[in-house]
Amino acid sequence: MRRIIPFILMLGCFIGIISSCAEDDDCSGNARQMLTANIRTIFSNDSASWEMPDTLEMLTVYAFGTDSIIINDNANVKTLSLPLRTNEEETTLVFSYVRHSEDVLPQNNDKDTIVFRHHNTPYFLTLDCNFVVKQELTDLHYTTHVLDSIVIVNPTASNNGKENIKIYY
Repeated sequence: MRRIIPFILMLGCFIGIISSCAEDDDCSGNARQMLTANIRTIFSNDSASWEMPDTLEMLTVYAFGTDSIIINDNANVKTLSLPLRTNEEETTLVFSYVRHSEDVLPQNNDKDTIVFRHHNTPYFLTLDCNFVVKQELTDLHYTTHVLDSIVIVNPTASNNGKENIKIYY
């Protein structure tokens, strides 16, 4: 019995040392921060108004001035994950709506442009994972060809899916 106790203690110390040296190899904290947007609509009657989730029939989103397509002809869109530029403090996205009606041809006013102004703060994560850019919305401007309004709910972009903006149609 006396020989087993030191062996168990040494084995426990060895396992503790090995596990304490292990690092976070997946760099999960380094995932790209995104804005989460939920599509909503407002209903009203004479005495009250309320909002409800909405769905866009077909949507394409691309970064203005680039060939980057963020969402490509997605159907039944309820929630969006939108990236912000990390090297500049302004991101311009174009929302292009596709109509399925045969008698309605796509027009220039079937697009809305949203300009997000944000503050980027880089911070060091680890030697292996490098750095992450925290992004916080400071302001936004948009056209209202199809969309009605946008409300900032939570200004800090994240990678956990927490709602940042509500887009009303």
